[in-house]
Amino acid sequence: MRTFTFQRSYLLPFFIIPLFFVSATQAQVIRPYTNIYSDNIRGGHVIIGNTITAIFTSGSGSTGVINTAQMNDFSTSGTGDYTYGRTSAYGNDNSNIQFVDIDGVGSTANSSSANLILPAGSNVIKFARLYWGGRIKSNTGGLNNVNLRTAKVKFNSEGYQTITAALGAIDKSIVGGGGTDSVYQAYFDVTSYVNVRGNGTYYMADIAAATGSISGGGYFAGWSLVVVYENLSLAYSSIRIYDGFLQVYDDGSVTSQTITLSGLNPPATFALASDAYMSTVAWEGDANLAASLANPNGDFINVNGKAVSNTANPVTNMWNGTISKNGVHLSGNKNPDFKNQMGIDIDEVEVGVGFGISPATTNVNVVFGTEADQYFPSIFAFTMKTKPPLVQLDKIVKDTASGNAPWQLPNNLLNPNEILTYTITGKNLGSGSAFNCVITDTLPGGLTFRTGSLKVNAPTPGVSVGFQTDANGDDAAFKGTFGGKDYIKFFIGTGSTSVSGGTLAANDSFSVQFQCIVPSNATIINFVSNTARITGTEQDGITPFVDDGTAIIGPIGIGLPVKMTAFTVQKINTDAVLRWTTAGETRNDYFEIQRSMDGINFNSVGTVSGSGTTADIKNYQYIDPLINSVKVIYYRMKVIDIDKKGSYSKIVALRLDGLLALKNFTIYPNPFTTDLKLQISSAKETAITIRINNAAGQLESNYSINVQAGENIVVLSNLEMLKPGLYFMEIISEDGKFTNKIIKR
Repeated sequence: MRTFTFQRSYLLPFFIIPLFFVSATQAQVIRPYTNIYSDNIRGGHVIIGNTITAIFTSGSGSTGVINTAQMNDFSTSGTGDYTYGRTSAYGNDNSNIQFVDIDGVGSTANSSSANLILPAGSNVIKFARLYWGGRIKSNTGGLNNVNLRTAKVKFNSEGYQTITAALGAIDKSIVGGGGTDSVYQAYFDVTSYVNVRGNGTYYMADIAAATGSISGGGYFAGWSLVVVYENLSLAYSSIRIYDGFLQVYDDGSVTSQTITLSGLNPPATFALASDAYMSTVAWEGDANLAASLANPNGDFINVNGKAVSNTANPVTNMWNGTISKNGVHLSGNKNPDFKNQMGIDIDEVEVGVGFGISPATTNVNVVFGTEADQYFPSIFAFTMKTKPPLVQLDKIVKDTASGNAPWQLPNNLLNPNEILTYTITGKNLGSGSAFNCVITDTLPGGLTFRTGSLKVNAPTPGVSVGFQTDANGDDAAFKGTFGGKDYIKFFIGTGSTSVSGGTLAANDSFSVQFQCIVPSNATIINFVSNTARITGTEQDGITPFVDDGTAIIGPIGIGLPVKMTAFTVQKINTDAVLRWTTAGETRNDYFEIQRSMDGINFNSVGTVSGSGTTADIKNYQYIDPLINSVKVIYYRMKVIDIDKKGSYSKIVALRLDGLLALKNFTIYPNPFTTDLKLQISSAKETAITIRINNAAGQLESNYSINVQAGENIVVLSNLEMLKPGLYFMEIISEDGKFTNKIIKR
């Protein structure tokens, strides 16, 4: 259990795609890396593939005998050179490498298969490309040789289709070490082919390559299939696919090569390693060649300065012939099914944490190194989940005769003809950006908008700070009329215009204000409640967000038929469970529960009877079956009194596309005198904000903290500065906002 103590803090009055090579030592750039796919969709990527050769004890193909003991050896035992981090005692060099042929089709010279397993639900293939290659002899021909560019592909029990890569869609390099053999790869777009077929077993056959026994890397051949899929049930993600062809060769000494992948543009700050994953393909890495005692690096890859490693891929032997996912061999999904492919690596690793991938870094630096090996990097693919924004809006009101400080004290009573200054502030407390951000405020009846009072304050991004005109279309704000009611609107955020909202990045803050004039017949017993709203979308441009802030001026308690102290919504099984608590009701007939898919347009889904007039604490619950596949559902309540007049509660949001970070929390002692303690149970390390508002909705204290996975004790000290009375504590996390009533003695 972790304990925190905090002092009270008081409030103060698409893409550039090119790739550049940074350095190259003892290596060749056969084809520079470029971005071949870039999009932001709900979905991800996957790479499958297999070897098409193996070590044979006799014969070849379907009638030969494969040395399965050597192909499946995965151990770090043994002595000799370059054994630190090796994962097998066997390699291609001087081994009897022959074709495998598993398809049962007599006309094919070689064949192997792998299973494509996409997530459940409807998948649309946005991009798919096949790669095949191997080592060939010097007399095989040049880049335009049609035999190298031709192979066969089939799906499940269908027949084979012959594919031929275009001229130029092939890479070829002389094998290092002074020989005349070459290594090549060819590639061919199969997006339409895979989109029609989807999940299942994909076969490749008749890949051109040499076989037999040779030194200097040995013979090998294989294939891979990179697929980008869209699935609307998944998180919105940024997906980038890069390919190229490099030769990383020791040439008798330790060597390294650095490249920069440009245009990555990560969409969010990641909280979990699984929030971003990277897949790689490389040819001809050897499991038996790692590091010597004199060189701690061995056969490695660094991403933004951090070495990639896991159980299947040691830090000194990344390129070791494995097909793996997060350190686990992908067994059971390919034929033949070896642990060591003897010539092709296909590995997926999580890179959300520790690899310096964040919105502040649009590029990724990759360093390849080796001491004793030779390999040919081919594909890099990234999927990076976006994070939802969590925009918090607050509103305060101050009154004065002139509209300027000093403000009238006490600042809670209306006087004839005085000027009310409304200030709307907020911040994006989430990890993701908020888009299309617009603030709207419908003015209460009886108040008159003060001409020329629209103003944008620092540090609002994307907007010129200062007064705005009242006209529509010439700056960041305007005053309009709709349905006989006046309203004001602000367009804020980076990239905003005079007609559309812009972007609030994580931790961006905003502040705007306007003024109204109180009517001449107002008295100190009058009451005015005014609510502002910010709306926008998540990065997909579809999923909406909304937050409200209310400023109240007038005698505390007047005009509040129901004192609601808590209102939450939680997903339990297949239901949305709404719970709320009241600390007093006056002539309350019933609660009308309203639901919205966009946070703007609400429909009634049910009612719960009120308690009439009571001073007792009452707890309520409503269960709403979840029948819609949207990512976020919004709820509010309309409180109807006996005279059929209604008022609205705040809006609460229920996210349906992720696990809750905060499992539960307890506040004690309550009532309190000086200090408050919170016991918070968290499913993971996460940032939270704790806010204390007074009964009028005005912010009194604000805390930003990080909690660890498990049980946490948070101490909020020095709260004796708060006046005795009723307050509301908001706990804001990536899950949303939870509100509880607290009482200061």
